[in-house]
Amino acid sequence: MIIKKIPFDKEVTQENITNYKELTSKLGNAVGYTALDVGLELPIVSINFGGDYEELVLVNPVISEASEELVVYYERDIRKAKVRKTVRHQKIKVNTSNLGIVEFEPSKSQWKTQDDYMSDEGLFECILAQRLIDCINGIDVTDKIRAYNPQIAKEKTPGRNQRVMVKSPEGEMEFIKYKKAVTLLERGYEIV
Repeated sequence: MIIKKIPFDKEVTQENITNYKELTSKLGNAVGYTALDVGLELPIVSINFGGDYEELVLVNPVISEASEELVVYYERDIRKAKVRKTVRHQKIKVNTSNLGIVEFEPSKSQWKTQDDYMSDEGLFECILAQRLIDCINGIDVTDKIRAYNPQIAKEKTPGRNQRVMVKSPEGEMEFIKYKKAVTLLERGYEIV
């Protein structure tokens, strides 16, 4: 998968699409590819699981709506051949010039096990569509907007000799060292 920003102002003709399908048919067992993968600088992406699944070709795909629910997924970093955790939308609507609006969403609303989660074809298709659209927009899985980065907020405890403002249950305020405030906190005072 090649990652490069493609301008969406190029007109994609039926001849371009036919040429693209002809070139991608030689790629083999890939489940998702872009026009960049076959040397064309056109905003076209394809999803093809094979078997009874009909190839889905999206021309000028733009995510027009995305759910607020996010999922953490595992994707391979193309540049370093390393699996990374990414953050993706659980449901999306994609506006295309050839099919209109196409919706992608998980097959299940909840998953009981990790195997259940990873085998959800609808979710995989949704993640893949986002990944392919990202590729033609020049966004990689290592990009800040895609990388999974859990922020752990730890409440900071003041240092022993650090001065803190405490408020008594009666509302009186006092500025004292934290080591003296500890005993007052047990009696109903609070740090302001």
